Amino acid sequence: MSEAERPLGLYVHLPFCEAKCAYCHFAIDPRRPDRARQERYVSAVLAEMAGAEEGAADTLYFGGGTPSLLEADLLSRIVEVARSRFALPAAAEVTVEANPHDLDEVGYRRLREAGTSRLSLGVQSFDDGVLREMGRHHTASDSRRAVALARQAGFDNVSIDLILGWPGETSARWERGLEAAAELVPDHVSLYVLEVEGKTLLSHRARQGRLDLPDEDLVADLYHRTVRFLADRGLAHYEISSFARPGRESAHNAKYWDDAPFLGFGLSAHSYRHGRRWWNVATYAGYCAAVLARGAAGAVAGERQLGARERLGEAAFTGLRRREGIDLAAFRRDHGADLLREYGRALRDPLEAGLLLAQDGRLRLTDRGLLVSNEIFQLFV
Repeated sequence: MSEAERPLGLYVHLPFCEAKCAYCHFAIDPRRPDRARQERYVSAVLAEMAGAEEGAADTLYFGGGTPSLLEADLLSRIVEVARSRFALPAAAEVTVEANPHDLDEVGYRRLREAGTSRLSLGVQSFDDGVLREMGRHHTASDSRRAVALARQAGFDNVSIDLILGWPGETSARWERGLEAAAELVPDHVSLYVLEVEGKTLLSHRARQGRLDLPDEDLVADLYHRTVRFLADRGLAHYEISSFARPGRESAHNAKYWDDAPFLGFGLSAHSYRHGRRWWNVATYAGYCAAVLARGAAGAVAGERQLGARERLGEAAFTGLRRREGIDLAAFRRDHGADLLREYGRALRDPLEAGLLLAQDGRLRLTDRGLLVSNEIFQLFV
């Protein structure tokens, strides 16, 4: 299928947050926004959408930030424009990220009425002490209540986020959290191994020598135990950080792994289409002023046209994120290149070390390779 025939994924960045978490390196607007601030931002997002190149989309994802801080009628307005501007089907996957303490049952019902079909809850941990260290404003009880209320409001596709490897991590603490997660019977789990990077409070503590990170071997062991634990409860490991019940895999995130085109709207959002990557102005004031004055072109802070070799490499390492790996014959058909021949020398060491496996016409990461995937991906850059 040519790129022109592939449906777009749409991403909308909603930057509002009550506070910045200790691990967060995303572009946010750290304050609870009043109605005027929300309306100004949504007006800019809609202006950017109006000026985008046309195309048909089949997923819409609201990330942040904290999208659940946006008034439901404003979110509904964005969904309506996405449906009319990009032919987004009524049955499309529309995901909204939410904090567990932001909404009551009425709030979740309004999200459903606004067109949301999938909820992603930022649970992160079921240990209240850890949540306080993270800078989260919710508790484990809030997470349990949020899932229950979302189900009552009609959500049948609920994902939860968990962070593995927080300072002071122990087997007992992590296993208690897993049991608590299983009790919620989520449809999807996103598991993120903590990375201390960027301009974050955690990075600052690390530079000062005040961060007691767990041993890497312990984190690796807990990761693999989590894979088995979730599989036993019907959540298959389908991507490095993702687990889902059958049919509940994230259709939007698959765009990133399948080298599919996507458009991002809002401050700091990234887009990829026709071999071109571009990214938006990263501050609230700068983004709103630029778009409202100059339209969609004003949003763009930078861009890069990928060469043939870059596109090949990106398709390879994003494809390897999937547990099934890459179908080598399909890759050769879609990209006009033999992956093992093109990168044979670079891949020799990870293949010999048992981090990659080339078998039955596929190339994939092994269980050992999963936790060093970033190092392997660098071979394609």
